[in-house]
Amino acid sequence: MKKIVAIFASLVLLMLGIPTPSYAAPTTNTITLFEPTHRQLDGKFIDDDLASLLTPEGTLGTLVFSPPRGNRIWNIDAALVEEVVAMSHGYELVGGEAGTGAKVAQDFLAQLLLATSTDTIYSLPYGNPSGYWIHRLSPHDENYFLTAGKLRLQNLLGRPVTGLTKYPSYKYFKLSSDLIATYKDAGVTLQTVARYLSSSELDNYRLHSAALLTSQIETSRRDYLEINLTAQSFALMHAVSVVPGRFTITATQQKLPITVINNFNSPAQIHLRVSSLNSKVRIGKLPLITLGAKSKTQILVPVEVLTSGSSALAIDALTPSGQLLGESVLFPLNLAVISPIATWITTTAALILFGAAVIQSIRRFRRRGK
Repeated sequence: MKKIVAIFASLVLLMLGIPTPSYAAPTTNTITLFEPTHRQLDGKFIDDDLASLLTPEGTLGTLVFSPPRGNRIWNIDAALVEEVVAMSHGYELVGGEAGTGAKVAQDFLAQLLLATSTDTIYSLPYGNPSGYWIHRLSPHDENYFLTAGKLRLQNLLGRPVTGLTKYPSYKYFKLSSDLIATYKDAGVTLQTVARYLSSSELDNYRLHSAALLTSQIETSRRDYLEINLTAQSFALMHAVSVVPGRFTITATQQKLPITVINNFNSPAQIHLRVSSLNSKVRIGKLPLITLGAKSKTQILVPVEVLTSGSSALAIDALTPSGQLLGESVLFPLNLAVISPIATWITTTAALILFGAAVIQSIRRFRRRGK
């Protein structure tokens, strides 16, 4: 009935030439919460700058503590929220100093939940990397970063969010050839050692590596993260390593104790590929080896020495599929043994000499008898 009356009143005003009041649609404000990472790829904080950004007067804090009125849509990066959560628990900087932003982070998180409680939330791709460079360097991961951003943000906020179906920007910006090579090499490393990582470890390495590919990061911090990614890839590739040594072998057949270290948090199955640098030593077969998590294991390598002298063993640790872990290790060998051939020759010569001496003695005995 009220609707009919309102329509009738509008018609009357229109007929009398009186303008009807117009009502503007409420404004919708879009708020983006993103900040390039302030952590190394292993989670350690590089600096304490984020603490000031989260205060009510800071760049990020202002958006949360004093958001615009009216309808709001939030675009939020789960990586940023995870970083703030890590701060809220207390943290140290890379140099060992204590972080100062724990209370600031706690207040920011509480206000974020309050400010967004009735608003629409969209998740950014995790770490907000460039759509152009993700497509260029790891196209198979395009959906992965979008999905991870949504799932992780939902877990952090404790409520459903809407995931973006494409990257906010595909605009080109320049990356150095060294950084591109570093990123690609890190991807190859992850493929090699993936079997030794838990699913959460693998996800963290993959997701945090994309921090280098956001367009909004400072050049100096991007350079820092590139060096950090190189170091982390090196550590992963060398997490299984053979301890160097040298041996003196005094027996024709012997088992040499080789120590292998596994720094992964999970057991690791490997092959040891052992080869001699010359033909003086033969190597026995070795089975597939299982190394305990965070362990040192001694492997007995059977060898057969064919002749005295010097040699060396080259030992590689390989994945079950034959991919090299780390680098080859050389073990110098001092072969202080008498080979079977030399032993046979010496024994035969001794027997001949002994036989000759016996014959000579018999002849002398006969001469005396005559």
